[in-house]
Amino acid sequence: MLVNFKNMLQKKNSRQQKVAAEIKKILADFLLRSNIFDENFSVNASLISITDVEVSSCLKYVKLFVVSLSNNFSGKDCLLFLQKHAPKLRYHLGSNMRLKSVPVLQFYLDNSCEQAEKIETLLRTIVR
Repeated sequence: MLVNFKNMLQKKNSRQQKVAAEIKKILADFLLRSNIFDENFSVNASLISITDVEVSSCLKYVKLFVVSLSNNFSGKDCLLFLQKHAPKLRYHLGSNMRLKSVPVLQFYLDNSCEQAEKIETLLRTIVR
């Protein structure tokens, strides 16, 4: 099996890192302070946390990894809520950042905490 290490080891340039950090800051603050309400969802926007942001090299696409901080709504509800309100988030992002074009937002569930718990339980069973 041939593995392409060039793609795996490709570093993000400093511009991508700065844009990602700024996007995370702006959108996390907006979700925390906004009163976005939707009758179709039982999601509270202030209980959504952005864990990671990846920006494409052309700065036109952004992957946002999110996690729900509440047990009252699932991760799927959280994703549907964010996808429905993506135009509001994009508008807010565009009004607070100076970029040629406002990037397209793509939302993904961050399941790294669940994976870490699974690994920890496996390690505990091995030790016993």
